[in-house]
Amino acid sequence: MKIYFKIGLFFLLLPIHSQDIGFSNLLKEVYPDKNEFNYPKNYKVNTARNSYSDVNIIIKTKVGDIIDFNAFSKTLNNIQFNNVKDVPIEENTGLDSRTEQFKGLINPHVIRRAPFRVFEILKPVHNNITAETKYSLLNLKIYIPEKIDSGNHFVNLSFRIGSKTFDLKLKVNVYDYVIPKLSESNFFYTNWFNLGKMEEYHGVERWTNEWYIMLDKYAKVMAEGRQNCIIIPGELIYLNDGEFQLDEQKMISFINIFRKYGFKYFESPHLLNRGANDDWGNPELKTRLKKVGYYSDEGKNEIASIINKIRDFTEKYNLKNQWLQHIADEPTSINAQCYVDVAKQIKEIYPEIKIMEATNTRDSLGDAIDIWCPIINDFQENLDFFREREKKGEKILVYTCLVPGGKWLNRTLDMEKLRQVYFGWGGSKYNTLGYLHWGLNQYKADPFKQSVVKHPSPAASSNNYLPAGDTHVIYPGKNGPLSSLRFEAHRIGAEDYEMLESLKIKNSKIHKKLINKIFKSYTDYSLNINKYLRVKKKLLKSLNT
Repeated sequence: MKIYFKIGLFFLLLPIHSQDIGFSNLLKEVYPDKNEFNYPKNYKVNTARNSYSDVNIIIKTKVGDIIDFNAFSKTLNNIQFNNVKDVPIEENTGLDSRTEQFKGLINPHVIRRAPFRVFEILKPVHNNITAETKYSLLNLKIYIPEKIDSGNHFVNLSFRIGSKTFDLKLKVNVYDYVIPKLSESNFFYTNWFNLGKMEEYHGVERWTNEWYIMLDKYAKVMAEGRQNCIIIPGELIYLNDGEFQLDEQKMISFINIFRKYGFKYFESPHLLNRGANDDWGNPELKTRLKKVGYYSDEGKNEIASIINKIRDFTEKYNLKNQWLQHIADEPTSINAQCYVDVAKQIKEIYPEIKIMEATNTRDSLGDAIDIWCPIINDFQENLDFFREREKKGEKILVYTCLVPGGKWLNRTLDMEKLRQVYFGWGGSKYNTLGYLHWGLNQYKADPFKQSVVKHPSPAASSNNYLPAGDTHVIYPGKNGPLSSLRFEAHRIGAEDYEMLESLKIKNSKIHKKLINKIFKSYTDYSLNINKYLRVKKKLLKSLNT
């Protein structure tokens, strides 16, 4: 009897391993080590047409388990499973910028205290995955075509872990509204693309056939994320034997890759910068090619030669309304006069050209800019100034980078993904054109292994680090780029913007009422995902009648 008791006790003391599977909203943060979930087996999403319906599936099991799955739908054909991979967050975003160590202040507006890991990268898979952590996460991405019946569509999902099976059911309620195709999109959206990093991670040589194939894959992923603007490679405007050149054939071949997917805008490379040492205290900008001060004869000649070539190129290829001209990134009050003088010279040569810039100053730039791009905190805190610029026919979009932190909207990895969605809602509320970020794939370290990196500027202090994920929002996969949950959240926000703008035309009173339910400013918004989903359903219904 005693022996039987000991054997029974032994088995009772063995760790009991539980398995479970359930739906989770794409915007909800999920961790590989611990989560609190109810694991719902039935889920409903509401969607427009020419859009993607997204949902995540969280799986709790033991490391090493093989998880088999499949999906079946009578009416939805384009169904993609993604294995969501986790990444590290080594430090939290700072209360005002960078990371917390920059000023030593704790930022309470983060999803979790660092260090931790969070699910982020979308890697396409087919029928099974192997659990690498206590929790696994699958993403289900379903394309909803323009021509599909309104109403409910169903996806039946089956899972097997060893001898245990699970059945899940997804209901997709399709509304009448059609998201405009990218070539007709209204929300301006750009992430600056680093060709060198694409080449480094995929082993392709510039301007070869293999390179163009890979470039096409990147253009496709960007377009699926609603990015509709791309920056032109700087090397296509160059100095050769003392003469300024524009490589027409390579430039139009590059542009045509993106045109194929509906890109609307093409950003020129910057003409000037702060010099080799990134000198923020110098009032005179330096030219990019000859690296001389603008006010020298050589400097002014460089600008004139390049703008003349850009004018001829854009006129020849019908790009006058799509070309956006950068002068120098983030002009300040110190170098603003130089910036204004460059702009005057450019407009004398090419009056129709649109000058666009991420700005760090306002009044001192005068009438130099056609499309302003202030940091969101600068925009919100100086709203009257930018409203006055709009009265002059100028456009406004916003950007973020390592600034701002705290409760401001941004897209760092320790922020809620609803913040990325709300860039679209903020654009519709404030009548701004869209959003710019410097980091599509500007990796400073292996993005799979490191998310927080040292600020690359030579002038950066030892405690100056870029916040988690600031350098990138897509990842280099084995055969091409991989999207991320943050990139998909941005897409959702861009699609929401299109619906909100349509409602603004149809019924501005309801438009204003719906926005104010969840978004009041770039620091005052609801983080309740269910509340957001309820308001979005009302938005879809308002456009359905």
